Amino acid sequence: MAKKIFQKHHYDIALESGVGANLVPWATGLMVFFMTLALAVNIGLVSMTDNWVASLSGSVTVELQPPMPAEGTEKVDAEAQKAFTETAHKIAALGDTHPALTGGRALDGQEVLKLIEPWLGSAMPADLPLPALIDLKLRPDADVAQLKTDILALAPKATVDTHDDTLKDVSTLVNTARLFVLLLSGVIMLLAVFAISGMVRAKLAIHHQEVETLHLLGANDEYIARQFRHHTLKGTLKGAVIGVLAMLLTLFAIGHMTRTIDSSILPALDIRPVEWAVLLFSPILAGALIAHLTAQKTVMNALARLD
Repeated sequence: MAKKIFQKHHYDIALESGVGANLVPWATGLMVFFMTLALAVNIGLVSMTDNWVASLSGSVTVELQPPMPAEGTEKVDAEAQKAFTETAHKIAALGDTHPALTGGRALDGQEVLKLIEPWLGSAMPADLPLPALIDLKLRPDADVAQLKTDILALAPKATVDTHDDTLKDVSTLVNTARLFVLLLSGVIMLLAVFAISGMVRAKLAIHHQEVETLHLLGANDEYIARQFRHHTLKGTLKGAVIGVLAMLLTLFAIGHMTRTIDSSILPALDIRPVEWAVLLFSPILAGALIAHLTAQKTVMNALARLD
């Protein structure tokens, strides 16, 4: 009869039965779930920040406040409206003539409405005065200070936003969040070490007589440690896979719920194939490594004290 390539591991100690036989998969599965979720948050923050920075850097946004009706009237003066429109066109035209710019355009009314709708709601009055927003694209070596001076010469009351403060605030916020996530991941890994070590010690205490019997029969410490190591590693891998699958379901649920959020509020989240591979396999590999080393160290120390 052909020998089976994959055979069930034979244990001389009844580690797969009795109290707490399935404790390792559940405990490590929960820890891997939170570790993978923390890693997903970290990757997501990097992706969102990159997209946000890419969309804001290299551009200048000019805002012109719309003319308001004169006191005692409900309509905007035609001359004021004409001057407002002409000024917006002049600033947009700088994109083709100014040495600091590669292009520029004025956002149309629907684009402006889409930007302010998340903040004011969809029930906005039809005659709501809308500001003019002009998006200007900068050259890499652009003199932003001179550009701002030239824009204000055309429209002294214009608001020129180079997004520097926004990018600095976003960078500070994201770096703080990533540091917190990194610390959280470290705490989870430390808890995993303590949890696995505690479960292995508990198993040793439960099967103390079997371990002593194996010693009397001539089994060395490495042979006995291999039993606990294999059992712990098997349970950890099973729990890690369950934890990763639970995390994927959680991400799917979060993505499904956030589809209704307008993209003007949150930037696009793009996770590359390499990042998906890291997200799926690194927690499993980390869990296996932690389980292997922790179980080996714990058992060998405990057996050394028995000797």
